Amino acid sequence: MINGKRLVTLCTYRIFDAQEFAFISELNRLLNQNNCALFIYALNTEIANNGYEVAEVSVFQRIAYDKTDVIIIIDEKIKCREVCQDIIDKAASADIPVIIIDGEYENTSTVRYSYGKGFEAVVRHVIEGHRVKRPHMMAGKKTSPFSIEREEVFKKVLEDNSIPFDDSMISYGDFWSIPCRAAAEKILEREEIPEAIICANDIMAINVCDVFQNAGYKVPRDLIVTGFDGIKEAFFSNPGITTAKCDGIELAQAVMEVLAETFNGKRNISKWILPTFISNESCGCAKSGFDVVTAVNGLNNIFYHHQDDLHMMQKIASKLMVGRDMEGNLRFLKKNLAKYACVVVEDSCFDQENNFFFDKGTKGGMTVVFDSYSDNTDRYPYDPQTIIPHLDEILQKGYPVIFNGLEYMAKSPGFVCYSFPKVELIDYTQTANLTNCFSMGIGGYVINNYQKYLREKLREMYEKDALTGLYNRLAFVSIMDEMIKESSNFGKKVTIIMSDLNGLKKINDSLGHLYGDKAIAATAKALKQACPEDAVCVRVGGDEMLALILGECDIDRISKDFNEILEKYSDEYGFRVSASIGTHSTIFDKSIDMNKVVSLADGRMYEMKRESKNNERKEKTD
Repeated sequence: MINGKRLVTLCTYRIFDAQEFAFISELNRLLNQNNCALFIYALNTEIANNGYEVAEVSVFQRIAYDKTDVIIIIDEKIKCREVCQDIIDKAASADIPVIIIDGEYENTSTVRYSYGKGFEAVVRHVIEGHRVKRPHMMAGKKTSPFSIEREEVFKKVLEDNSIPFDDSMISYGDFWSIPCRAAAEKILEREEIPEAIICANDIMAINVCDVFQNAGYKVPRDLIVTGFDGIKEAFFSNPGITTAKCDGIELAQAVMEVLAETFNGKRNISKWILPTFISNESCGCAKSGFDVVTAVNGLNNIFYHHQDDLHMMQKIASKLMVGRDMEGNLRFLKKNLAKYACVVVEDSCFDQENNFFFDKGTKGGMTVVFDSYSDNTDRYPYDPQTIIPHLDEILQKGYPVIFNGLEYMAKSPGFVCYSFPKVELIDYTQTANLTNCFSMGIGGYVINNYQKYLREKLREMYEKDALTGLYNRLAFVSIMDEMIKESSNFGKKVTIIMSDLNGLKKINDSLGHLYGDKAIAATAKALKQACPEDAVCVRVGGDEMLALILGECDIDRISKDFNEILEKYSDEYGFRVSASIGTHSTIFDKSIDMNKVVSLADGRMYEMKRESKNNERKEKTD
């Protein structure tokens, strides 16, 4: 239960397919009448035999088992028994009943299309209605139970009509265009073509028609072609395809009947639906206008709206990939296209040192990076107990809540949730493109920021001295070149401070080189801390260091702070750390000779160093 409503969870694929959309629309209407809410966890990728190798499958890990009353799985859409069984097992652990559509699993209720009987109506129409004596079947995959069943139906009708069967009467198009076209080309090579080609689905029927018509044959004059499934393309093709439609509205009504029995405590219910036979031009019958007007309007709407939308989404994904401001680009998406979406990603996506896509990723919390229902433009922590932000407000509207998994580089960085204020095909069609836009944009953003982090680390390795963390000489030359290119620097005061550690040899000889290194590092830290934040500090070599300060500065203050910091290190280390410094200031211009400026500062530093040594000798003599 959720907010006083029973929660029905639907696991499926491609919610924007015509039949699937019709099913969801009708199911949601019926659920609203019965005080139920619908959550949809949908795939946009055909996973088939790939199973968990498709990162999008992670969307099913978001199922709210603690709040769900019934789970519906469309097995024929997901097409991966391993994935479906995992959902069923988790549901069983939570004592949640499961309804399977077009599949069969233990301890579940089932709602199935009687594909065999539906296909039999098509085959009998061709052989008995049109008196075809030389039929051929374009089957699906050899191992598919759906194809095997239809092959057996084909053979049974042949037997009933005393037509001898042999293996040459069946080709295999694998339910898809490319293998189907190849199989059709093979049939064209025969001395005698069949009177009819009965296809196991509409996609193959459309392609068989195309292959034969391109070869100069006429359908249905020279041969009959039929399909099965009732997809919208079957009614737009030329000729229109004779088929059998698996009606989504009838399916929703049947599922609702099973749900009602399930809510009353019944389990392991079984219900069958007979596909509707539709004759059409491809067998020689009159053209069927079945649902064509509605479908055409829907397709026009989708096509004209989404051509510009796709272009815009590609631009936004590109901006996200290369930009530093994820929220800014997502706000633009919210304003134009994603007005009813919420995007949640793993916190580890923002951990630059442990890249989410290259490493295992740290197990932690999640962050809401995009929330179309809020005026807040900053990302904020995600609370899994709420499922999604603003859930109460969304549920009041009575429309499905749709979840998609994000996927990039075979990993899922999070999920996106859609909550449209109505059920329209144009919105559902947009979800796959938007999810891909979010996935590409966020994934690319993470990868590019990680690459920037690595580049910065590499730059530091080449530019920074390992012991002191100061710039090296090569980096200093590069920095000077950049400063000279910037005309706004001309006319400003520039000061060079040279520093040299006192008594390094003595420290090395008496305490060891490890302590000498500590003294060098301490001098570098003191110079860096004493100088202004924007000063360029360089290890020139050995124990010599340099600081370049552009603009006004207080040399006396810097010198005083420098010596005080070294005194603190002396107390901490237990031996004296001191350094001599020399300075020189001039005006920065395009023709500045930095070597000369450094040399002058260096000379003054050595003067100070000699004075320091003379003072030490004097103290010993006294």
